[in-house]
Amino acid sequence: MGYKIAQVIIQGHSHKKSDPIIPCQDFGKAGTLNNGFHVIIVSDGAGSSKYSHIASEFCVNTLYTNVEIKDFSEFVEKPIDIDAIQLKWKNFCLNLFSEVRSALLEKAKLETIQTGDLNCTLILIIKTQWGFLCANIGDGRSGFSDGQPRELIVPFMTYTAGATYFLIKDGWEQIFRSYVVIPESPEAVEYFFASSDGCQDFIIDWSLSGPKTGIYDDILGNEAFYDSNKPFNPFFHGLIKSLNEVQTENEVNERLKNLIEKGLYVCNGETKELKSINSPLLDDDKTLIVFFK
Repeated sequence: MGYKIAQVIIQGHSHKKSDPIIPCQDFGKAGTLNNGFHVIIVSDGAGSSKYSHIASEFCVNTLYTNVEIKDFSEFVEKPIDIDAIQLKWKNFCLNLFSEVRSALLEKAKLETIQTGDLNCTLILIIKTQWGFLCANIGDGRSGFSDGQPRELIVPFMTYTAGATYFLIKDGWEQIFRSYVVIPESPEAVEYFFASSDGCQDFIIDWSLSGPKTGIYDDILGNEAFYDSNKPFNPFFHGLIKSLNEVQTENEVNERLKNLIEKGLYVCNGETKELKSINSPLLDDDKTLIVFFK
């Protein structure tokens, strides 16, 4: 059985109530390439940047277009030498992100926009037949389950409000991270996702303590902190059960939207309000894109 897709981009409540209204600063896009690879791209614009909503949409669309035209033939077969494929992927996607950044800088120059007004993060998730090719600059979350919840990327300083890093800033290459993830049973992957950090309070399992992965220790030293970063399987299992009750893409996305925006969970003909999702404290923009079976 192939994957279905659910996706939603929601403007934060405080943005709606502002005068003037603040645009949603998140953006995301997903689809399937001609070679069968599934792609998710998510960007979160900085709240302090005037045109971050423009930056996030521009970066997502530019990266998606570039991914569509790239030759992924060297990533089709399951790698035998993991170190070699990790290096190859790092160079490949570092070039992808660099192309997007150059295009964003050119946009700033042509439209006379200060670069600090175009701050945004960027996450790329690609699922092959054998595993995942991923990269990120900044925060956000991504993971999957093959029976056990597992991470795909490690966010940068998600635990400190407003302290992430952005693609357009100098020194971005030092913060950029790439990942090659090979599940033991790729056919057992029941879902995978990417999201902006606005969703992390209910999609991550906060009951687990986080191992010190060390992935940002070269940047943060002893200041580095790592939470569990594991998907909260009960949330995703309940979500998938609900989404599989409807047939069309519009119905799927509407159910996801009602859950993430209003905390309304629909399943087996009943509607429940989940206040843990609809909390006024969770007022950020929210983007969540899920491939599921």
